[in-house]
Amino acid sequence: MSQINDLLEDLEFIRWVKYPDEELNVFWTNWMQANPQRVDDVKLAREIIFGLEFPSISPSDQIKADVLTTILKETNLSSSTKARGDQSEFRGGSKLNWQLLRIAAVISGVILLTFTLFNWRENNSAPEADIEISWVTKSTNAGEKLTFRLPDQTMVWLNSKSSLSFPESFDSTVRLVILKGEGFFEVSENPHQPFQVLSDSLITTALGTSFNVTSSSDKEVKVSLVTGKVMIKYQSDTSNYFLSPGKELNYNTHTGNAKLGTFNEEVVTGWRFGKLNFKKASLDHVIRSLEDWYGVDFLIEGSARSDWRFTGKFENQTLENILKSMSNIESFTYTINDKKVTIIFNP
Repeated sequence: MSQINDLLEDLEFIRWVKYPDEELNVFWTNWMQANPQRVDDVKLAREIIFGLEFPSISPSDQIKADVLTTILKETNLSSSTKARGDQSEFRGGSKLNWQLLRIAAVISGVILLTFTLFNWRENNSAPEADIEISWVTKSTNAGEKLTFRLPDQTMVWLNSKSSLSFPESFDSTVRLVILKGEGFFEVSENPHQPFQVLSDSLITTALGTSFNVTSSSDKEVKVSLVTGKVMIKYQSDTSNYFLSPGKELNYNTHTGNAKLGTFNEEVVTGWRFGKLNFKKASLDHVIRSLEDWYGVDFLIEGSARSDWRFTGKFENQTLENILKSMSNIESFTYTINDKKVTIIFNP
């Protein structure tokens, strides 16, 4: 039993057993896939929780009828024995009293059993599963970045146009957060409570490590590990992917294709320190990055070369300085009108 105490004391697990929903089903299904040795514990814990749901104890109609018949019979018996004289009356009265005492004892036993079961349930049942777990969401707009600590002291850097949802306190057996967009995590070490990032149905599990997660709009999730070790799993995929420092996983959630490789840490994580890095980047990638970074919209006039690629590093630079530097290399002109930027490629 001691092996399942953590489940029986987990409010999120109890809520899943009694009031399942889509989000809880996804989480606990993935948890069991990541912890196959605990599947039997989950089954036993579910049985125990369901076993605590006692039905209300109420006498059936047949029992009520039998008790009533017995009482009426004894009442008739009392009337007939009353005419027999003092000695017969004494014996009949004694028998009636005995029968009534038996009936009273049965009724008292039922009441006592009901009270005992109710009191046991109140003292031994698991905590109520409908306790609300409060979640917090922090988000950024285009051109914004945010740094903050989670309740477990994990440090989070949130890139522009991103959001992170997390509970006010990590009371579950895992520390689960939900990421949309891009974030970097320096995880506070706790081997007894793994840290998990859910990004577009891809779950990254870590104990104490630092890594970058990017969930883009084109159904690609990228996990880049800087230190430590992580395990990555997709909801509908039976494969587990393990990363070591300097390794990166690109996962297409639409096709299920996974690609492992290396990455340039400065290019991938430099955004935390105000560094904008491009390495042989396409025009679309550069434009999208500048729009998110500075919170502007681009209009492209003319056509760039089919082999257009840009490499450059910028640290805490204004948008105009970046465009001026790029235009000297890539032969285009530009105008900036408030939040509207126009790039005109020379014919």
